[in-house]
Amino acid sequence: MMIELDKTYQFKIKNYSFGNLAVNELNKLFQDGRYASPFLEIQLTKWFSELTHVPGNKDHDHVGKNGRLYDAKNFTKNGLKFKPSNMLGQGRTFVAEVAHKKANKLIYICCDIVEFPKIRVRFVEGSELVKQYPKCEISSKNREALYE
Repeated sequence: MMIELDKTYQFKIKNYSFGNLAVNELNKLFQDGRYASPFLEIQLTKWFSELTHVPGNKDHDHVGKNGRLYDAKNFTKNGLKFKPSNMLGQGRTFVAEVAHKKANKLIYICCDIVEFPKIRVRFVEGSELVKQYPKCEISSKNREALYE
């Protein structure tokens, strides 16, 4: 599938299991970005063959065949945060200038995992997200607006 900016793609994960865990247990885990991210980062390369996964904790998760950098972020029940990871968490400070500089060089892959196993994916220029959400956070009440 070819990447098109500002288009919402919809997928449904099928045939997944882990040991003796029930499907509802797995669904709950995969609605949490901490668990879903490593799997989704690789799955995205299966859905979008022009992406190459960049393993490890870099400032981006994928490189496109066009050389552009992509960073996958998950929309969960708590919203979506696209600020640098060193600005996330209790006691950490958001520095808009630094966050915006990073965002302006990336295309974000916004993965909606709220209703896992249904997943929505949208590719958005970081510069556009910064214009709409200068604090680099999208609240859960703006979820549908992002994927329209």
